[in-house]
Amino acid sequence: MTGDDGRRGRPAAARRRFLAGAATALAAVTAGCGYVPGGGDLAWEATLRAGGLAFGGDVWHRATADRLVTVENRSGRSYDFEAEVWRDVSNAAVSVLTPDGTVRSVGETERQVVGEPAVADDAAFLPVERGRVTAVDLSDGGTLAATDPSGGGETTGRSTDDPVRWRVDAGSLLAAEPGGDGTDGSEDGETADGGHGPGPTLRGVRAGDALALAVGPSGIAVVDAETGDPSFAVPDLWTGESVGAVADPMSRVAVDGETVWALAPEDAAVGGDRAAIVGYDRGGGRIAERAVAGTHEWLVAVDGTVAVGAPDASFTGYDRTLDSRFALDARAPSARPTAVPSGQGRLYYSRGQTLTAVDFTAGEVAFERSNLPPDHLAADATGAYLTENGGGFNGETDARMVAVGADGSVEWEAPFPDGVEPEEVFAIGGRLVALDGDTAYGFRATPGERWSPLG
Repeated sequence: MTGDDGRRGRPAAARRRFLAGAATALAAVTAGCGYVPGGGDLAWEATLRAGGLAFGGDVWHRATADRLVTVENRSGRSYDFEAEVWRDVSNAAVSVLTPDGTVRSVGETERQVVGEPAVADDAAFLPVERGRVTAVDLSDGGTLAATDPSGGGETTGRSTDDPVRWRVDAGSLLAAEPGGDGTDGSEDGETADGGHGPGPTLRGVRAGDALALAVGPSGIAVVDAETGDPSFAVPDLWTGESVGAVADPMSRVAVDGETVWALAPEDAAVGGDRAAIVGYDRGGGRIAERAVAGTHEWLVAVDGTVAVGAPDASFTGYDRTLDSRFALDARAPSARPTAVPSGQGRLYYSRGQTLTAVDFTAGEVAFERSNLPPDHLAADATGAYLTENGGGFNGETDARMVAVGADGSVEWEAPFPDGVEPEEVFAIGGRLVALDGDTAYGFRATPGERWSPLG
Protein backbone atom coordinates (compact mmCIF):
# COMPACT_ATOMS: atom_id res chain seq x y z
CA MET A 1 0.00 0.00 0.00
CA THR A 2 2.81 2.37 -0.77
CA GLY A 3 1.01 4.17 -3.58
CA ASP A 4 3.00 6.64 -5.67
CA ASP A 5 4.47 9.00 -3.08
CA GLY A 6 1.07 10.54 -2.39
CA ARG A 7 0.66 11.95 -5.90
CA ARG A 8 -2.29 9.82 -6.89
CA GLY A 9 -5.55 11.76 -6.82
CA ARG A 10 -4.02 15.15 -5.97
CA PRO A 11 -5.58 17.14 -8.85
CA ALA A 12 -9.00 15.81 -7.88
CA ALA A 13 -8.35 16.71 -4.24
CA ALA A 14 -7.37 20.26 -5.16
CA ARG A 15 -10.50 20.61 -7.28
CA ARG A 16 -12.64 19.38 -4.39
CA ARG A 17 -11.12 21.98 -2.06
CA PHE A 18 -11.87 24.73 -4.61
CA LEU A 19 -15.47 23.58 -5.04
CA ALA A 20 -15.95 23.27 -1.28
CA GLY A 21 -14.64 26.81 -0.82
CA ALA A 22 -16.90 28.11 -3.55
CA ALA A 23 -19.90 26.40 -2.00
CA THR A 24 -19.12 27.87 1.40
CA ALA A 25 -18.80 31.37 -0.09
CA LEU A 26 -22.11 30.93 -1.91
CA ALA A 27 -23.80 29.83 1.30
CA ALA A 28 -22.46 32.84 3.16
CA VAL A 29 -24.37 35.19 0.91
CA THR A 30 -27.55 33.13 1.00
CA ALA A 31 -29.96 34.58 3.56
CA GLY A 32 -30.68 32.30 6.51
CA CYS A 33 -28.36 29.50 5.40
CA GLY A 34 -25.28 28.00 7.02
CA TYR A 35 -23.31 24.79 7.28
CA VAL A 36 -23.77 22.24 10.04
CA PRO A 37 -21.14 19.47 9.77
CA GLY A 38 -22.62 15.98 9.68
CA GLY A 39 -21.69 12.34 9.43
CA GLY A 40 -19.72 11.54 6.28
CA ASP A 41 -18.49 15.10 5.71
CA LEU A 42 -14.82 15.45 4.79
CA ALA A 43 -12.94 17.12 7.65
CA TRP A 44 -9.37 16.89 6.33
CA GLU A 45 -6.92 14.96 4.20
CA ALA A 46 -3.30 14.19 4.99
CA THR A 47 -0.29 12.46 3.47
CA LEU A 48 0.81 9.55 5.63
CA ARG A 49 4.40 9.45 4.44
CA ALA A 50 5.98 11.93 6.86
CA GLY A 51 9.49 12.89 5.78
CA GLY A 52 12.47 10.87 4.55
CA LEU A 53 13.50 9.96 1.04
CA ALA A 54 14.10 6.23 1.45
CA PHE A 55 12.06 3.89 -0.73
CA GLY A 56 8.98 2.46 0.98
CA GLY A 57 8.19 -1.23 1.22
CA ASP A 58 5.61 -3.21 3.19
CA VAL A 59 3.15 -1.06 5.15
CA TRP A 60 0.98 -1.88 8.16
CA HIS A 61 -1.75 0.27 9.71
CA ARG A 62 -3.03 -0.28 13.26
CA ALA A 63 -5.66 1.78 15.08
CA THR A 64 -6.32 2.61 18.71
CA ALA A 65 -9.30 4.59 20.00
CA ASP A 66 -7.61 7.91 19.26
CA ARG A 67 -4.84 7.38 16.70
CA LEU A 68 -3.82 5.50 13.58
CA VAL A 69 -0.29 4.10 13.56
CA THR A 70 1.55 3.50 10.29
CA VAL A 71 4.60 1.22 10.10
CA GLU A 72 6.50 1.26 6.80
CA ASN A 73 9.62 -0.65 5.85
CA ARG A 74 12.20 1.57 4.13
CA SER A 75 15.35 0.98 2.14
CA GLY A 76 17.72 3.28 0.24
CA ARG A 77 19.11 6.68 1.19
CA SER A 78 17.59 9.17 3.61
CA TYR A 79 18.66 12.63 4.72
CA ASP A 80 19.40 12.99 8.44
CA PHE A 81 18.33 16.57 9.25
CA GLU A 82 19.89 16.46 12.70
CA ALA A 83 23.35 15.38 11.47
CA GLU A 84 22.90 17.10 8.09
CA VAL A 85 24.17 14.05 6.22
CA TRP A 86 22.83 11.41 3.89
CA ARG A 87 22.74 7.86 5.20
CA ASP A 88 21.81 4.42 3.94
CA VAL A 89 18.80 2.90 5.68
CA SER A 90 17.12 -0.49 5.87
CA ASN A 91 14.60 -0.21 8.66
CA ALA A 92 11.00 0.74 9.43
CA ALA A 93 9.52 4.20 10.05
CA VAL A 94 6.71 4.66 12.58
CA SER A 95 4.24 7.54 12.38
CA VAL A 96 0.98 8.51 14.04
CA LEU A 97 -2.15 10.11 12.57
CA THR A 98 -4.36 11.91 15.10
CA PRO A 99 -8.11 12.68 14.75
CA ASP A 100 -7.41 16.29 13.74
CA GLY A 101 -5.47 15.13 10.66
CA THR A 102 -1.96 15.73 12.00
CA VAL A 103 0.72 13.22 10.99
CA ARG A 104 3.56 12.92 13.47
CA SER A 105 6.68 10.85 12.78
CA VAL A 106 7.56 8.98 15.96
CA GLY A 107 10.85 7.33 15.05
CA GLU A 108 12.37 4.34 13.34
CA THR A 109 13.51 0.83 14.14
CA GLU A 110 16.98 -0.58 13.70
CA ARG A 111 15.75 -3.38 11.42
CA GLN A 112 12.90 -4.03 9.03
CA VAL A 113 9.57 -5.40 10.24
CA VAL A 114 8.88 -9.01 9.21
CA GLY A 115 5.42 -9.75 10.63
CA GLU A 116 2.22 -8.21 11.96
CA PRO A 117 2.79 -5.34 14.43
CA ALA A 118 0.50 -4.47 17.33
CA VAL A 119 -0.38 -1.24 19.14
CA ALA A 120 -1.54 -0.75 22.73
CA ASP A 121 -0.98 1.56 25.71
CA ASP A 122 0.79 4.33 23.79
CA ALA A 123 3.31 1.98 22.17
CA ALA A 124 3.81 0.04 18.95
CA PHE A 125 5.26 -3.46 19.20
CA LEU A 126 7.16 -4.48 16.09
CA PRO A 127 8.51 -7.92 15.12
CA VAL A 128 11.73 -7.16 13.27
CA GLU A 129 14.46 -9.15 11.58
CA ARG A 130 16.48 -11.83 13.38
CA GLY A 131 13.84 -12.62 15.97
CA ARG A 132 13.68 -9.30 17.77
CA VAL A 133 10.66 -7.38 19.09
CA THR A 134 11.09 -3.59 19.34
CA ALA A 135 8.67 -1.43 21.35
CA VAL A 136 8.34 2.19 20.20
CA ASP A 137 6.66 4.85 22.35
CA LEU A 138 3.92 6.74 20.54
CA SER A 139 3.20 9.55 22.98
CA ASP A 140 6.49 11.17 23.97
CA GLY A 141 8.45 11.43 20.73
CA GLY A 142 8.88 14.82 19.05
CA THR A 143 7.47 15.79 15.69
CA LEU A 144 9.73 14.94 12.76
CA ALA A 145 7.29 16.04 10.06
CA ALA A 146 3.75 17.19 10.77
CA THR A 147 1.32 17.61 7.90
CA ASP A 148 -0.91 20.67 8.09
CA PRO A 149 -4.50 19.34 7.84
CA SER A 150 -5.51 22.44 5.86
CA GLY A 151 -3.08 21.53 3.11
CA GLY A 152 -0.81 24.47 3.87
CA GLY A 153 2.45 22.51 3.88
CA GLU A 154 4.68 20.76 6.40
CA THR A 155 6.61 21.69 9.51
CA THR A 156 9.73 19.84 10.54
CA GLY A 157 11.50 19.40 13.83
CA ARG A 158 13.53 16.88 15.79
CA SER A 159 13.20 15.19 19.13
CA THR A 160 16.29 14.34 21.12
CA ASP A 161 14.40 11.61 22.99
CA ASP A 162 14.89 8.02 21.90
CA PRO A 163 11.43 6.68 21.02
CA VAL A 164 12.50 3.03 21.50
CA ARG A 165 11.07 1.74 24.77
CA TRP A 166 12.89 -1.60 24.71
CA ARG A 167 14.28 -4.31 22.46
CA VAL A 168 13.89 -8.02 23.25
CA ASP A 169 15.51 -11.03 21.61
CA ALA A 170 12.32 -13.07 21.31
CA GLY A 171 14.21 -15.63 19.22
CA SER A 172 16.12 -16.83 22.26
CA LEU A 173 12.90 -17.11 24.27
CA LEU A 174 11.24 -19.11 21.50
CA ALA A 175 14.12 -21.59 21.23
CA ALA A 176 13.80 -24.86 23.12
CA GLU A 177 17.03 -23.98 24.94
CA PRO A 178 18.21 -20.42 25.74
CA GLY A 179 20.31 -19.30 22.81
CA GLY A 180 19.22 -22.34 20.84
CA ASP A 181 18.57 -20.21 17.80
CA GLY A 182 22.30 -19.59 17.48
CA THR A 183 22.24 -16.00 18.78
CA ASP A 184 23.28 -14.54 22.09
CA GLY A 185 20.72 -11.74 22.10
CA SER A 186 23.28 -9.01 21.39
CA GLU A 187 22.46 -5.83 19.50
CA ASP A 188 23.49 -7.22 16.12
CA GLY A 189 22.36 -10.80 16.71
CA GLU A 190 25.94 -12.07 16.88
CA THR A 191 26.53 -15.73 17.53
CA ALA A 192 28.94 -16.95 20.17
CA ASP A 193 31.67 -17.44 17.56
CA GLY A 194 31.29 -13.89 16.22
CA GLY A 195 29.05 -14.76 13.27
CA HIS A 196 25.54 -13.44 12.59
CA GLY A 197 22.80 -15.99 13.08
CA PRO A 198 19.55 -15.29 11.20
CA GLY A 199 17.29 -16.05 14.18
CA PRO A 200 13.68 -17.22 13.77
CA THR A 201 11.29 -15.19 11.65
CA LEU A 202 8.46 -13.94 13.84
CA ARG A 203 4.92 -14.12 12.50
CA GLY A 204 3.79 -11.09 14.49
CA VAL A 205 2.90 -9.59 17.86
CA ARG A 206 -0.29 -9.31 19.90
CA ALA A 207 -0.29 -6.81 22.74
CA GLY A 208 -2.34 -5.30 25.53
CA ASP A 209 -1.67 -2.73 28.20
CA ALA A 210 0.17 -5.26 30.38
CA LEU A 211 1.71 -7.90 28.11
CA ALA A 212 3.18 -8.23 24.62
CA LEU A 213 3.09 -11.60 22.90
CA ALA A 214 5.56 -12.57 20.17
CA VAL A 215 4.37 -15.31 17.84
CA GLY A 216 6.90 -17.57 16.15
CA PRO A 217 6.51 -20.47 13.73
CA SER A 218 6.40 -22.98 16.62
CA GLY A 219 5.40 -21.13 19.78
CA ILE A 220 4.91 -17.93 21.73
CA ALA A 221 7.06 -15.69 23.96
CA VAL A 222 5.50 -13.21 26.39
CA VAL A 223 7.14 -10.10 27.86
CA ASP A 224 6.08 -7.17 30.03
CA ALA A 225 4.66 -4.48 27.74
CA GLU A 226 6.20 -1.63 29.73
CA THR A 227 9.69 -2.97 30.47
CA GLY A 228 10.26 -5.82 28.02
CA ASP A 229 11.17 -8.17 30.87
CA PRO A 230 10.48 -11.80 29.86
CA SER A 231 7.40 -13.34 31.47
CA PHE A 232 7.27 -16.82 29.95
CA ALA A 233 7.57 -18.75 26.70
CA VAL A 234 5.99 -21.85 25.20
CA PRO A 235 8.43 -22.71 22.39
CA ASP A 236 6.57 -25.78 21.07
CA LEU A 237 2.93 -24.67 21.28
CA TRP A 238 2.24 -25.16 17.58
CA THR A 239 4.25 -28.32 16.94
CA GLY A 240 4.74 -31.73 18.47
CA GLU A 241 5.09 -35.39 17.65
CA SER A 242 1.41 -35.80 16.82
CA VAL A 243 0.70 -32.46 15.07
CA GLY A 244 2.27 -30.28 12.45
CA ALA A 245 2.75 -26.52 12.44
CA VAL A 246 -0.49 -24.55 12.11
CA ALA A 247 -1.00 -22.48 8.99
CA ASP A 248 -1.83 -19.17 10.71
CA PRO A 249 -0.70 -18.99 14.34
CA MET A 250 -1.48 -15.26 14.56
CA SER A 251 -5.21 -16.01 14.32
CA ARG A 252 -4.96 -18.35 17.34
CA VAL A 253 -3.64 -16.04 20.06
CA ALA A 254 -4.94 -13.08 22.06
CA VAL A 255 -3.97 -10.92 25.03
CA ASP A 256 -6.69 -9.80 27.46
CA GLY A 257 -5.36 -7.89 30.46
CA GLU A 258 -2.79 -10.11 32.17
CA THR A 259 -4.06 -13.28 30.50
CA VAL A 260 -2.73 -14.86 27.31
CA TRP A 261 -5.08 -17.11 25.37
CA ALA A 262 -4.08 -19.64 22.71
CA LEU A 263 -5.94 -22.08 20.49
CA ALA A 264 -3.51 -24.97 20.20
CA PRO A 265 -3.58 -28.40 18.56
CA GLU A 266 -4.21 -31.12 21.15
CA ASP A 267 -1.81 -33.93 21.98
CA ALA A 268 -2.05 -37.55 20.87
CA ALA A 269 -4.10 -38.53 23.93
CA VAL A 270 -7.05 -36.48 22.72
CA GLY A 271 -6.78 -37.28 19.04
CA GLY A 272 -6.16 -35.42 15.82
CA ASP A 273 -9.72 -34.08 15.53
CA ARG A 274 -9.51 -31.99 18.70
CA ALA A 275 -7.89 -28.69 19.68
CA ALA A 276 -7.52 -26.92 23.02
CA ILE A 277 -8.08 -23.42 24.37
CA VAL A 278 -5.36 -22.65 26.90
CA GLY A 279 -5.15 -19.66 29.23
CA TYR A 280 -1.87 -18.52 30.78
CA ASP A 281 -1.29 -16.04 33.57
CA ARG A 282 1.54 -13.51 33.61
CA GLY A 283 4.01 -16.08 34.93
CA GLY A 284 3.12 -18.74 32.39
CA GLY A 285 0.94 -20.84 34.68
CA ARG A 286 -2.02 -22.51 33.02
CA ILE A 287 -5.14 -21.01 34.58
CA ALA A 288 -7.60 -22.86 32.34
CA GLU A 289 -7.70 -25.41 29.55
CA ARG A 290 -10.56 -26.83 27.50
CA ALA A 291 -10.76 -29.22 24.54
CA VAL A 292 -12.77 -27.98 21.55
CA ALA A 293 -13.42 -29.22 18.04
CA GLY A 294 -10.35 -29.24 15.81
CA THR A 295 -12.27 -27.34 13.12
CA HIS A 296 -11.85 -24.10 15.10
CA GLU A 297 -9.24 -21.85 13.48
CA TRP A 298 -9.36 -18.48 15.27
CA LEU A 299 -9.61 -17.02 18.75
CA VAL A 300 -10.45 -13.57 20.12
CA ALA A 301 -10.67 -12.22 23.68
CA VAL A 302 -12.89 -9.29 24.61
CA ASP A 303 -13.28 -7.94 28.15
CA GLY A 304 -12.89 -11.23 30.00
CA THR A 305 -14.59 -13.44 27.43
CA VAL A 306 -12.69 -15.67 25.03
CA ALA A 307 -14.38 -16.88 21.84
CA VAL A 308 -13.35 -19.34 19.15
CA GLY A 309 -14.79 -19.88 15.71
CA ALA A 310 -14.80 -22.38 12.89
CA PRO A 311 -15.10 -20.83 9.41
CA ASP A 312 -18.74 -20.74 8.28
CA ALA A 313 -19.77 -22.88 11.26
CA SER A 314 -19.82 -22.52 15.04
CA PHE A 315 -19.06 -19.48 17.18
CA THR A 316 -18.74 -20.14 20.91
CA GLY A 317 -17.68 -18.08 23.92
CA TYR A 318 -16.26 -18.93 27.37
CA ASP A 319 -15.49 -17.09 30.59
CA ARG A 320 -12.04 -16.89 32.21
CA THR A 321 -12.42 -20.38 33.69
CA LEU A 322 -13.50 -21.63 30.25
CA ASP A 323 -17.02 -22.43 31.39
CA SER A 324 -19.39 -22.04 28.46
CA ARG A 325 -21.02 -18.61 28.10
CA PHE A 326 -22.73 -18.81 24.72
CA ALA A 327 -23.07 -20.71 21.47
CA LEU A 328 -24.36 -18.34 18.84
CA ASP A 329 -26.93 -19.11 16.21
CA ALA A 330 -24.91 -17.20 13.62
CA ARG A 331 -22.36 -18.15 11.03
CA ALA A 332 -18.86 -17.35 12.21
CA PRO A 333 -16.59 -15.35 9.92
CA SER A 334 -14.09 -17.32 7.86
CA ALA A 335 -11.16 -15.31 9.27
CA ARG A 336 -10.38 -13.90 12.71
CA PRO A 337 -12.55 -10.80 13.29
CA THR A 338 -10.53 -7.61 13.52
CA ALA A 339 -13.21 -5.06 14.41
CA VAL A 340 -13.18 -5.45 18.20
CA PRO A 341 -13.63 -2.10 19.99
CA SER A 342 -11.80 -2.35 23.32
CA GLY A 343 -13.82 -1.90 26.49
CA GLN A 344 -17.23 -2.20 24.81
CA GLY A 345 -17.87 -5.94 25.17
CA ARG A 346 -18.86 -5.88 21.52
CA LEU A 347 -17.53 -7.51 18.37
CA TYR A 348 -18.51 -6.67 14.79
CA TYR A 349 -17.88 -8.67 11.65
CA SER A 350 -19.30 -8.66 8.14
CA ARG A 351 -20.00 -11.42 5.67
CA GLY A 352 -20.84 -10.15 2.21
CA GLN A 353 -23.47 -7.45 2.74
CA THR A 354 -24.47 -8.58 6.25
CA LEU A 355 -23.13 -7.01 9.43
CA THR A 356 -23.27 -9.03 12.66
CA ALA A 357 -22.81 -7.51 16.11
CA VAL A 358 -22.08 -9.85 19.01
CA ASP A 359 -22.66 -8.69 22.58
CA PHE A 360 -20.09 -10.60 24.66
CA THR A 361 -21.58 -9.39 27.95
CA ALA A 362 -25.05 -10.68 27.19
CA GLY A 363 -23.73 -13.67 25.25
CA GLU A 364 -25.95 -13.09 22.26
CA VAL A 365 -26.18 -11.64 18.78
CA ALA A 366 -27.08 -7.99 19.30
CA PHE A 367 -28.26 -7.58 15.72
CA GLU A 368 -27.75 -8.60 12.11
CA ARG A 369 -28.35 -6.13 9.30
CA SER A 370 -28.22 -6.82 5.58
CA ASN A 371 -27.86 -4.79 2.37
CA LEU A 372 -24.80 -2.92 3.62
CA PRO A 373 -21.53 -2.07 1.83
CA PRO A 374 -19.38 -5.21 1.64
CA ASP A 375 -15.80 -4.00 1.15
CA HIS A 376 -14.37 -2.57 4.41
CA LEU A 377 -15.36 -2.45 8.08
CA ALA A 378 -14.31 -0.30 11.05
CA ALA A 379 -15.84 0.07 14.51
CA ASP A 380 -15.74 2.25 17.60
CA ALA A 381 -17.70 2.73 20.83
CA THR A 382 -20.75 4.08 18.95
CA GLY A 383 -21.09 1.39 16.29
CA ALA A 384 -19.70 0.23 12.97
CA TYR A 385 -18.81 1.80 9.62
CA LEU A 386 -18.95 -0.05 6.33
CA THR A 387 -17.69 1.13 2.97
CA GLU A 388 -18.02 0.15 -0.68
CA ASN A 389 -15.71 1.05 -3.54
CA GLY A 390 -17.03 2.17 -6.89
CA GLY A 391 -17.42 -0.40 -9.61
CA GLY A 392 -19.90 -2.40 -11.64
CA PHE A 393 -19.82 -3.28 -15.31
CA ASN A 394 -20.49 0.29 -16.35
CA GLY A 395 -19.16 2.06 -13.29
CA GLU A 396 -22.72 2.58 -12.03
CA THR A 397 -21.80 1.91 -8.37
CA ASP A 398 -20.39 4.90 -6.49
CA ALA A 399 -18.01 4.58 -3.57
CA ARG A 400 -19.98 5.12 -0.36
CA MET A 401 -19.90 4.78 3.42
CA VAL A 402 -22.62 3.83 5.91
CA ALA A 403 -22.63 4.24 9.69
CA VAL A 404 -24.58 1.71 11.76
CA GLY A 405 -25.35 2.47 15.40
CA ALA A 406 -24.97 0.10 18.34
CA ASP A 407 -28.68 -0.77 18.03
CA GLY A 408 -28.36 -1.73 14.36
CA SER A 409 -29.97 1.39 12.91
CA VAL A 410 -28.38 3.25 9.99
CA GLU A 411 -27.14 6.57 11.41
CA TRP A 412 -26.04 8.12 8.14
CA GLU A 413 -24.94 7.33 4.60
CA ALA A 414 -22.70 9.41 2.34
CA PRO A 415 -20.70 9.10 -0.90
CA PHE A 416 -16.93 9.33 -0.96
CA PRO A 417 -15.44 12.34 -2.77
CA ASP A 418 -14.79 11.81 -6.47
CA GLY A 419 -11.71 9.69 -7.09
CA VAL A 420 -11.42 8.28 -3.55
CA GLU A 421 -11.40 4.49 -3.51
CA PRO A 422 -10.59 3.28 0.04
CA GLU A 423 -8.14 0.43 0.56
CA GLU A 424 -8.67 0.35 4.34
CA VAL A 425 -10.85 2.22 6.83
CA PHE A 426 -10.42 2.93 10.55
CA ALA A 427 -12.45 4.67 13.26
CA ILE A 428 -10.41 6.96 15.54
CA GLY A 429 -11.52 9.76 17.84
CA GLY A 430 -14.82 10.58 16.14
CA ARG A 431 -13.40 10.32 12.62
CA LEU A 432 -13.79 7.65 9.97
CA VAL A 433 -10.40 7.49 8.26
CA ALA A 434 -10.21 6.08 4.73
CA LEU A 435 -6.82 5.26 3.21
CA ASP A 436 -6.26 5.58 -0.52
CA GLY A 437 -2.60 5.07 -1.38
CA ASP A 438 -0.50 7.38 0.79
CA THR A 439 -3.42 9.73 1.45
CA ALA A 440 -5.71 9.55 4.48
CA TYR A 441 -9.16 11.16 4.34
CA GLY A 442 -10.84 12.00 7.64
CA PHE A 443 -14.64 12.09 7.66
CA ARG A 444 -16.87 13.23 10.51
CA ALA A 445 -18.41 10.19 12.13
CA THR A 446 -21.08 12.01 14.18
CA PRO A 447 -24.63 11.99 12.78
CA GLY A 448 -25.96 15.40 11.82
CA GLU A 449 -27.39 17.66 9.16
CA ARG A 450 -25.71 19.08 6.10
CA TRP A 451 -26.80 22.34 4.40
CA SER A 452 -29.65 23.49 6.61
CA PRO A 453 -31.63 26.67 7.27
CA LEU A 454 -30.60 28.54 10.40
CA GLY A 455 -33.09 30.43 12.50
